[in-house]
Amino acid sequence: MEGHNTWDVNVPGSLLLVPVGDLAQHQLLLLCYLLQNGYVIADDVTKEPIRGLERFRHLADLDDPFPLSALEQLCLGELAVELGTACFAGMLALQAMGLGGWMFDGINPLAILGALGDPRSPGLRFRSDEDPRWTLPNPTGRPGLFEAFCPPHHADMRAAVEAVVERKFGPGGPFHRDTPGPFRDTPKVRGSAQVHDEAFKACVALQAQAIFDRFGKFPGTTPSVLVLMFLQSHHLELDFYDRHYAPGAYLETHAAHFERWHGRPPRSSA
Repeated sequence: MEGHNTWDVNVPGSLLLVPVGDLAQHQLLLLCYLLQNGYVIADDVTKEPIRGLERFRHLADLDDPFPLSALEQLCLGELAVELGTACFAGMLALQAMGLGGWMFDGINPLAILGALGDPRSPGLRFRSDEDPRWTLPNPTGRPGLFEAFCPPHHADMRAAVEAVVERKFGPGGPFHRDTPGPFRDTPKVRGSAQVHDEAFKACVALQAQAIFDRFGKFPGTTPSVLVLMFLQSHHLELDFYDRHYAPGAYLETHAAHFERWHGRPPRSSA
């Protein structure tokens, strides 16, 4: 942890929230999105062709592919925004409740996932693997709790694709007609999405497996699991702010927090 955070991050009586993102799942979904719009990828990192795409010419323009490097940068950026947005939404909730805290990125992601191999720093105890092709360990999840959509939690990338499709279109998924929703005719709206057919899934799996085979992991050049922003929550010491800050340094919700939520005066001296 960055030294300037140690005085009040993850201290007893406080809450540290750690959003964790499945970057493997995100990239599979983006491969699906590209194919739905007529694109496949080209490996501009290793410069090796993805063999077998010719049989999917009816699904995509093979002469105008999307670069793998751009795909993986896009996925990383999108998921980083989602994690940051989650923390920002949490920050707004803290203010509404009258709690203090802030969002920051001052913790080593590998340490908090437990990928350093140090028993004194187990973190979240995620599984991680190492490979001579990688500069850092690659965490992929915690079995039974959080499993990235890639090996070793799935037999291969075809199995991971099938799992993603099931999550999208299967029971409980956003595109299953029986999933509850706000629409006047929710079954009709949710059931109107086009389900990925066998050729579509095979094309996505072929590209994903090529990435995994070449780099030893999926995604190829970014982590399978992304941890970036954190949200720390705690009570404010209002006496401190009253002494050292001008009026308006905290909100009315902070001033009234202890009385509203704990039934006692806000000042420790009261």
